[in-house]
Amino acid sequence: MGYEKTLLSFKETLSELDTDYLDLLLIHVPAVESMVEQWQRLNLSTWKAMEHLYKEGYVKAIGVSNFRTHHMTPLLEEAEITPMVNQIEFHPGMMQSEAVNLCKEHNILLEAWSPLGNGKLLQAEQLVRMAEKYNKTTAQLCIRWCLQHGVLPLPKSLSPAHLADNRNVFDFEISDEDMKTIDLLPPIGGVFWNMDEPRKLFYLARELHL
Repeated sequence: MGYEKTLLSFKETLSELDTDYLDLLLIHVPAVESMVEQWQRLNLSTWKAMEHLYKEGYVKAIGVSNFRTHHMTPLLEEAEITPMVNQIEFHPGMMQSEAVNLCKEHNILLEAWSPLGNGKLLQAEQLVRMAEKYNKTTAQLCIRWCLQHGVLPLPKSLSPAHLADNRNVFDFEISDEDMKTIDLLPPIGGVFWNMDEPRKLFYLARELHL
C-alpha cells in the first residue's frame, strides 16, 4: 500500500511473471480506520499509483477487492479513474447489497469471490431442493443466481468435471420468486470476512506491509 510501494511491487510482479503488462490489477484489501490513522489517504495514494500504471499502458484494467461502501465512497470522491472492478465475497447468505448497489450505480463490475460459499452452503436443504427443481446442481444454482444479479461469479475447482458443470448455467433461468427466496437466506456457509474486524488486523497489516 502507498504510492511508491505499489509501483515497486508492480515492477517485481512483472519481473516474476516475465511479462510487460497485466490484464487486471486489484488492491487486495483496503486499509481500514482501526489499523492506520490515515487509512483513506493510504487507499488513495495506492490508487493513484494504479491510475498511473493504467495511463502508461502497463495495466489494462484496475480495481479493488474487499471494498465495502465505507471504503469505496471516499476513494470515489477523489479518484480520477473509477475502479473498474470490485471483487467481494458474494453468495447466497452473503449478498452485501449495499456494496453491490454502489458498484452498479458507478458502473463498477462486481466479481463474486467464493460464489459457492463452502460445503455447508452447497448442502443447504433449501438450495438442494430448489436445484433439483431446475435439474441442476446446487453449485450451478448459486452461479446462476450471481449472474441474474448482474454479478460475475469466480468459482474455482481442480476437477475438470466441476469446471464443465460450472459453465453449464446458461440453459435455465431462476424464477423471480425463487430469486427472492435465495436473497432472503441467512448466512449458511462461507467466510463472512469483515475487513474491519479487530481479529483481522494482524492479517491486514501483514498484507499491506505496515
